Amino acid sequence: MKKSLLSLAVLSAASVPAFGELTDSESSIPDLETVVVVSSRQGEPLRQVATSVTVLDEEQLKSRGLASLADVLRSTPSVSVSNSGGIGKTTSLQVRGESGFRTLVLIDGIDISDPSGTQGGANIQHIMSSNLQRVELLRGPQGMLYGADAGGVLDISTRREDEGQRIEVSAEGGSYDTERYNASVSGANETLDYFVSAAMAETGGYNTSSYDTELRDDDGYDNETLHGRVGWNVTEQWRVEAIARDTDASGEYDRCGWPSQDDCTFDFSQKSARVSVAHTGEKGQQELSYSRSDLSRAYLSEGVASYDAEGEIKKLNLTGSYGFSSEHAMLYGLEQREDTAGDLDRDQWAVYTEYQGSYADRAYITLGLRHDNSSDFGSYNSFRASTAYLFEDVANGTLKIKTSYGTGFRAPSLYEISYNSTAFDWTTFTPLDLPSLMPEESRGLDLGIEYFGENSLHLEFVLFKQIIENEIGFDLVGYTGYLQSRGESESQGAEFVAEAQLTDSLLLFANYTYTYTYTDTEEADDSPRARSPKHLANLGFTYKPTSALSLAMNLRSSADAVDIDGSSMDDYLVLDASVRYQLNASTTLFVRGENLTDEDFVEVSGYNTAGAAGYAGVEFSF
Repeated sequence: MKKSLLSLAVLSAASVPAFGELTDSESSIPDLETVVVVSSRQGEPLRQVATSVTVLDEEQLKSRGLASLADVLRSTPSVSVSNSGGIGKTTSLQVRGESGFRTLVLIDGIDISDPSGTQGGANIQHIMSSNLQRVELLRGPQGMLYGADAGGVLDISTRREDEGQRIEVSAEGGSYDTERYNASVSGANETLDYFVSAAMAETGGYNTSSYDTELRDDDGYDNETLHGRVGWNVTEQWRVEAIARDTDASGEYDRCGWPSQDDCTFDFSQKSARVSVAHTGEKGQQELSYSRSDLSRAYLSEGVASYDAEGEIKKLNLTGSYGFSSEHAMLYGLEQREDTAGDLDRDQWAVYTEYQGSYADRAYITLGLRHDNSSDFGSYNSFRASTAYLFEDVANGTLKIKTSYGTGFRAPSLYEISYNSTAFDWTTFTPLDLPSLMPEESRGLDLGIEYFGENSLHLEFVLFKQIIENEIGFDLVGYTGYLQSRGESESQGAEFVAEAQLTDSLLLFANYTYTYTYTDTEEADDSPRARSPKHLANLGFTYKPTSALSLAMNLRSSADAVDIDGSSMDDYLVLDASVRYQLNASTTLFVRGENLTDEDFVEVSGYNTAGAAGYAGVEFSF
């Protein structure tokens, strides 16, 4: 039963045109002119994009209704999530089987990575889905322009208005003593535009750890996020923008200290800001920006501080484009980055450029090169090449063939370096002389085909292969420190995506991803990557019988994953659903059910997952 969704999703997606007559009604299905930003750091229509990109708009985010952005992303292709005990707890978002820290996360252009983290990734568990207008995910190691790792780039945008003013206020309550409140105001005219929001989420939670058999307390979580943005169009050519974001979170968890106990709490704070000035001319555009993100984490055991960390990222970016003609253009950029974690710091410079060519409005080519220079590890070059070709008038639609190849590297994190420099033998308490770490190098290839059927049908099939050399991982046998494998770690597989507007009121979507990961090194031969499911699938629909009522449902499946000790993990099916009803022009009521079948499963060994849960709320929009 649990694996039946895998075939069901593929069969349903492949046969969707037979279910009903395709319509010209407005839908969220992408078409050739849908503009995406994440692939090349500037807006370009999908007809030109040869990389693999997932897009969620504001309507899709609201229809799913889930509090955590990581939970929303579970329904998208090639994304699996490992969560340690509920909302706000440690969460890893894996793309195509790659570890979560390999995906770069940006919010309104701000890099929110954690330089003090074990491997430098973003704290995705503290990003709520409130007040987001658009989420784009570049899948795979094609983020050369960002210096991104093998997981790709997650680009998150808050709300922007074209004109007028919009005010939103919402409240929600439900299972596990959960409450969510949100207020935002946005507006725009020819000169000024702005967005300000305040969001609060709190939950009593549930018992995080299956090993907590004595205290058995609920482990709650609180999150308060403020976000503001203001833009000033000084002239038709010049624009100035400023952004600030402040997230404060706290929570309870289990299994901390030595010996382990279950009265554990944490505090998290991240304050980020970005200022930019942009110029748009007849031949292109340029933007100079400076961003800064300060982060702190503190952990307490029975009320006594046990560990704390602070980190900071500063970035200065100059990006631009120049159009030689309507068919040929060049992107370019210069980046200076400084990471700080405690007493450690690192400077890195990068310069990049990419040629973009259009031939007969049918063939599109990009060729890009990036040069990074790190104060710790010297110079590295990476590049990306991609091509897309369109065949028009194919079964009343357009067929796109695409391929892309990209490389990248990841320098050892400041934490990895620091840990190894102070590592010692736990039995003799003598210092260990561990080998020096060097950067990981990655490369990846995508081969894909897409079909766009007049705004009512979108099909995509992608074969991918990604390889990481010199992969860094913690020694889970001797617990000595971070070790570097001598060999290759590989993930390869296939993605299938389908979206179909079956009738004016019914939208069906399905995706299936097969990912085979393994490590071929001297230390481990053909061992699968931990917590990376071989099979991921989603099957869902949105039904709007009237303009006021909408029902969304999604069934997701995960199968054939192993834990860090090599043991098999649970296969599972989880059903989520939500209903939204627009009572009048300004009031919308909504209810949501999560894990409606009360599936009992484990994502991280030793940590519980939520059972069936229900939530209800109201949203006011003016």
